[in-house]
Amino acid sequence: MKLDNLDLRQLRVFLTVADCGGFSQAQAELNISISTISIQMSDLETRLGMRLCQRGRSGFSLTKEGERVYSAAKTLFSQIDGFNNEIHDLRQELSGKLLLGIADNLVTHPNPSISQSLHQLFNMEGKIEAAISILPPNLLEREVLDQRLDIAIGAFPKQLPGLHYQPLFTENQILYCSSKHPLFNSNTDKLSLQDLVKHKVAQRGYTAGRPHPSNIKTAGSGALSYQMEGLVYLVLSGHFIAHLPDHLAQKWVERGAMKALNPQGLGYESTFELIVRAGTHASPVLKAFKQCLATCLAAKKKGTLL
Repeated sequence: MKLDNLDLRQLRVFLTVADCGGFSQAQAELNISISTISIQMSDLETRLGMRLCQRGRSGFSLTKEGERVYSAAKTLFSQIDGFNNEIHDLRQELSGKLLLGIADNLVTHPNPSISQSLHQLFNMEGKIEAAISILPPNLLEREVLDQRLDIAIGAFPKQLPGLHYQPLFTENQILYCSSKHPLFNSNTDKLSLQDLVKHKVAQRGYTAGRPHPSNIKTAGSGALSYQMEGLVYLVLSGHFIAHLPDHLAQKWVERGAMKALNPQGLGYESTFELIVRAGTHASPVLKAFKQCLATCLAAKKKGTLL
C-alpha cells in the first residue's frame, strides 16, 4: 500500500489514542469528538486490514499487530521530522516546535538560565513554538527516549543508555521538618542519622528502593511522592521529614512553618542535567535553544546574567 495524507492523519490519531490509553482520554488531546476518533480508527484498521486495538468494558489495549504498527508509526514520524529538520537547516530557517521537559518546582531556583534562554529564543526571528511539560525525572527520561520530548532538564538518579547527559547547574537539598514536628523545637545543629531512626521520612517515588542521599533508613516511612510539591505537603503535615530544595522551602522557613535539620551534615547537592536522545538529528529550534542555554549559563558563571 502507498501512504497518503489521510493515512498519515489517521496514524497520528492512532498514536495519540495509544499514548493516552483510550478514545475518551485522547478526545481533549485531539480536540475532536469520540465518534470522530472511532470513525478514523475504524477507517485506518480497514485500510491496513488488521485490528489495532481492543476497546470495550475490559478497557483499552493494543493488539500484537497494533503494537507493531505503533512502533513503525513512531519511526515513520521521527524520520519525517528529521527530513523537515534537514530542509530547515538547508534553507537556514529557524522554524519549528520545541518540546521541552523540566523538573517540577525548578522555577524558584536562583539560576534563571532556563527562563532567560526562552526569552532569548523567542527574541529570534522565525516561526517558533514551544510546549513545556513539568514531570518527575523518571518520566522526563522516558518521554525523551520515546521522542515525545526533544530535550529535558532535571536531576537524574542514574544515567540511562540511549540518552546524552550534560551537567548544567547544582541545587542544595536540605532535610526539613515542619513546626508541627517533634524535632522542630529541639537543637538540630548537630543532628545525625542515628538521631532520626524514630522519625518517618517521606521518600521520592523515583528513587524509592535505590541508593540515594534522600533515602534515609529509619524505623518508619509509609509516604512518598513523585513531585516536590507532594513532599512539601507531607512535611507540612508534621508527620514526616524530607529533603527539599532550599529555594523551594525558603518561604516556609521564613514564615516559621519549616526548619532545616543540620544542613551541613544531612544535606547534599544535586546536579541538574540536560538530556537529549542519543543519535537523533537536532532541529534548528532545538539547536538554537541549546545555544541560548549555553550563553545564559556562561553569563551566570561570569555574574553578568540578569
